[in-house]
Amino acid sequence: MAQKSEAFTLEELYGQAKKEGGNYLKFIDNENLSSGIYQLKKGEVDNQRPHEWDEIYYILEGRATLKVENETYSAIPGAILFVKAKIDHTFVNIEEDLRVLVFFSKKND
Repeated sequence: MAQKSEAFTLEELYGQAKKEGGNYLKFIDNENLSSGIYQLKKGEVDNQRPHEWDEIYYILEGRATLKVENETYSAIPGAILFVKAKIDHTFVNIEEDLRVLVFFSKKND
């Protein structure tokens, strides 16, 4: 049975992500929503491919640019960036280690 609620702290999630390794730590995944912490090091190449669901990025730390097809957006702490499902996008020019809170809708009407 799925839990009705959960609570997380960024410190706990960062610790778990470090322990598991990799760039992405998924911490919520149910029929409506998926969420995780995405981390890229300064100068790292982001190898994302378009996703099946609409997505919101909330930039926690770092500095980069989000390229969405022919548009670019500043990925700086506090920025909230939306990318529609199945659209090419990637973080480029990663100037400082990047930590991003990611939300996927899991519904496309």
